[in-house]
Amino acid sequence: MSFLNQVVLVTGAGSGLGEAIALHFAKLSARLSLVDVDSKSLNKSADNCEKVSKAKVFRITADLTKLEDVQNVVEITKKQYGKIDVVVNCAGICRSGGILDSGLMDSYDAIVSINLRAIVAMTSTVAPILAESKGNIVNISSVLGNIHAGNTLMYNTVKAGLSYFTKSAALELAPEGVRVNAVLPGSTRTNLLKNFGRSQAESDAFFKYCEKITPLKRIVTPEEVASTVAFLASEKAAGITGVNYVMDAGLSLRAEKP
Repeated sequence: MSFLNQVVLVTGAGSGLGEAIALHFAKLSARLSLVDVDSKSLNKSADNCEKVSKAKVFRITADLTKLEDVQNVVEITKKQYGKIDVVVNCAGICRSGGILDSGLMDSYDAIVSINLRAIVAMTSTVAPILAESKGNIVNISSVLGNIHAGNTLMYNTVKAGLSYFTKSAALELAPEGVRVNAVLPGSTRTNLLKNFGRSQAESDAFFKYCEKITPLKRIVTPEEVASTVAFLASEKAAGITGVNYVMDAGLSLRAEKP
């Protein structure tokens, strides 16, 4: 599989799954436009991609909760490369909290602004350009949008909304030749929990627990997620759109068991 001469825009590319996805596309010879709100992390990720691809990586520091930043990302990427073939919406955050928590609405506002609203804005802005290239979008959602788990009500709710938006956008953009899919990982060892305020020991304990409860007795790696994203973005998946692709080592099967 190769993305030679294809322009791939990845948001949240400075760390976690976004970083792994960017690096994987670099290995596949894509022309990269990487976006993150943290310029230090973004530059580190972009430098690593350049070492792999031996090609210059375009990098944009942006706050995607702001519509003008989303529009600027699309505009300058198109100006830099002349086209956009693939958009991977990976930027996101997580917050804890349930219905009875006093900060519930603050958590909701923070999560929905980046985990859903920014993706809606990006899709709306970039769709005409993708229609020109017959490109596609891959959203990074979560299996938590399908099952109840943990004290992350608003995160789960917003991810469920993203899965629905993915299907709706796929249906609407199909006549334009634009495919839209999503990947729904289960627990994946990234820095998300650290950013969530968990210590290293707490993170390690959590992932060990996740390995124990999944039917396959393992968790999905960032590299596996990145490989799936690349497949869905490739010509090998030309007949696939509107799919919310679950990869959770079987965790959701336990939730469905009578």
